[in-house]
Parts: sequence; C-alpha cells; structure tokens
Amino acid sequence: MTTPGKHTHEMTRLMVLLVSRTALFLLFQGLIALLLHSWTRSEGYWLSTATLTNLVSITLLFILFRGEGKSYLSIFRFDRLAFRKDVRIFILLTLLCGPVVFGPNYLLSKWLWTDPSIPYEMMFRPLERWLAVVLLFAFPVTIVFAELATYFGYIMPRLAERLEPKWLAVALPVLFLSLQHVTMPFIPDLKFMLYRGLVFLPFAALIGIAIYKRPTLFPWFAILHGVMDMGTAVMFLPR
Repeated sequence: MTTPGKHTHEMTRLMVLLVSRTALFLLFQGLIALLLHSWTRSEGYWLSTATLTNLVSITLLFILFRGEGKSYLSIFRFDRLAFRKDVRIFILLTLLCGPVVFGPNYLLSKWLWTDPSIPYEMMFRPLERWLAVVLLFAFPVTIVFAELATYFGYIMPRLAERLEPKWLAVALPVLFLSLQHVTMPFIPDLKFMLYRGLVFLPFAALIGIAIYKRPTLFPWFAILHGVMDMGTAVMFLPR
C-alpha cells in the first residue's frame, strides 16, 4: 500500500523528471555560452547541448530503473508475441508521421514569418567539421535511449498508476516533450519560442497515444526517432 507521503514523493520525482530535459538544455547552452563568451554563438551548438542532455537522461533512467529493481534496457526489447501485429500498426502510423511532422513545421513557419526558411536559418548554423561528424553519430544514438524513454518509457506508465483522469498521464509527457524544444536551442525571440514549443506537439501526441494504447510499440518509435534525428544531424555537415 502506498502511503500519502510516498505518493507525494513519487509524484514530485516525476514532475522534476518532466522538466529535467528542458532545464538541462538551457544549462548546457549556458555553459557553452560561457566558453564562447557569446550567447548568440551558443545557439548554433544546440545539437551538442541535446547530446549532453541525452547522456544525463540515460544516466538518470539507469539509476531510477535500478532503484526499482528493474532493467532500464528491458524497455527497448521487442515483444515476440506481438511482433507481427506491431509491424503492421507501426507501418501504418509511420505513414502518418510525414504530414504530422512536416505539416506543422510548414504551417507555423508561414504563419509566424511567411517564409519557411527563416526558422531553418536560425537553427542550422555552421559547426566545426570534426564536431559535426561526431554529432552525426552521437546525437541520434543517444536520443534513441534518452528522449522517448524519459517521457513515455518511464514517466507515462508511472503517471498512469497515480493520476486520474488517465488522459493526464499521456497529456503531460506529450506537452513537456513538445515544450522542451523551446530550449533546444534557446533563442530569446518570441516567434521562434512559439514555433519551437508547438511544432512537435502533434508528433509527440501521435507517439504518446500510440505507446499508451500499445506499449510494445515503444522500441519501434525509439528507433524511428533516432533515424529521423540522424537526418537532422546530417544538416550540420559542411557542404
């Protein structure tokens, strides 16, 4: 039986974890800004801040799962019994990912700036060649084990055990996953902050609802996320 005090402690831990990645993005960007003596220059290194945050998230998840006597890596195992059905469902959902990802990006860009290239130019700035090559592998690999694992592998199932109505257990991770992008990178421009906070909300909702309804889809979406973010990392390679 869970005591009120223990319940409060567990909820506090989950709430802190919900905002952890947003805060870590900002913290690491601040450290980079100190090293470069420029906040504006630090904005271009957001792939580095994301990778560092991923490493911290992975460490936290490993500790939290071990504290519960569970294996962190077990959430990435495919379910053999559900494999065939998962493949079919995942393929259908993947077909929705294109419009769900690129549609909001285009519409928000046109609404806020009338030119979809503006947020792209704000985010994708030249990096040192060696760093771009390192991040090409480090960023997508670490994102596989960090982002969805934090919001939907750890937080969402535990919120579902403690919250009523149950839809909050999906809505909160979805919302914070979307909002974390405001600090990745943090550019103090209201239009850009609104764009970053909303652009991934439909995609986050699609993944969150799918995993909540069918948890065995989790490893599939984790891998898809890594593949998609490798495409993002490629954009930083010198042309």
